[in-house]
Amino acid sequence: MIRVGTASWTDPTLLKTNWYPSAAKRDATERLRYYASVFDTVEVDSSYYALPTPEQTARWADITPPGFTLHVKAYSALTGHGLDARALPKDLKPLVEALGITIGRVPPAKVPRELLDEAWHRYLEALQPLQVAGKLGYLHFGLPPWAEATPANRQALRSWRDRAADHNIAIEFRNNTWYDAWEDTAALLRELNFAHVTVDAPRVPVAPRTVVEPTGPFAILRCHGRNAQSWSARGKAASDRFNWDYDDEELNELLDYARRLGQLSPLVYVIFNNNYGDQGQRNAQSLMARLGRTT
Repeated sequence: MIRVGTASWTDPTLLKTNWYPSAAKRDATERLRYYASVFDTVEVDSSYYALPTPEQTARWADITPPGFTLHVKAYSALTGHGLDARALPKDLKPLVEALGITIGRVPPAKVPRELLDEAWHRYLEALQPLQVAGKLGYLHFGLPPWAEATPANRQALRSWRDRAADHNIAIEFRNNTWYDAWEDTAALLRELNFAHVTVDAPRVPVAPRTVVEPTGPFAILRCHGRNAQSWSARGKAASDRFNWDYDDEELNELLDYARRLGQLSPLVYVIFNNNYGDQGQRNAQSLMARLGRTT
């Protein structure tokens, strides 16, 4: 089974297009309802920037139809990216204000242990409504591009399994040292029952390689577009960095990747993360058409 969706359904540039009907543009509930009438899976992107709440996830579960699956991106502090002090819940802000930080980025080395533990607790708590509804897919853990395949980072992966023992976890590498030692990396992922995220990205040395090999209970193909100029750009919004409209030849390549993964795994998720305007949605629908599906 190959299931196709996008990373987020609420990007600001998407709302400026005509992909959503007029009524859905004005109402968050109708946006998700419409999205779920076209696709049967989605990756929640907002949870990377701010901790989700059980109230939010319960609404998502209520709005979407039976069989719909939501994958929830891990909060940035959990993956070693640090965090945005402004996006913290009000009661957690004093923990970083004590460091003299009231706005801006808190680097990973400065995130207080107490805050990290509480972030884990709240993140996992927010997943419960989706889990109870049978709509929770994987937790997407994307490592930072500076996270090399060191013993410390391998131990970090083990700690994520300990923290989220009851959940499916997907791992996306952005540093090619993990692929330089792919045999060891794959063995670790299989030991922890983590799903490897096959990445489609620009064909440049700083981008992760496309390794079409699943681990864990299912396979994932995550499509970032192939915009080499903006891949490593600093200070740009994600929609600008992943601004890419896959052409027919490239979509056929993605279809080949998905089918190769499908030969090795009973379930494949294809997630389009090229999120400028409606590029991801249109490309996802084009891939579905190649699979013989319209919705």
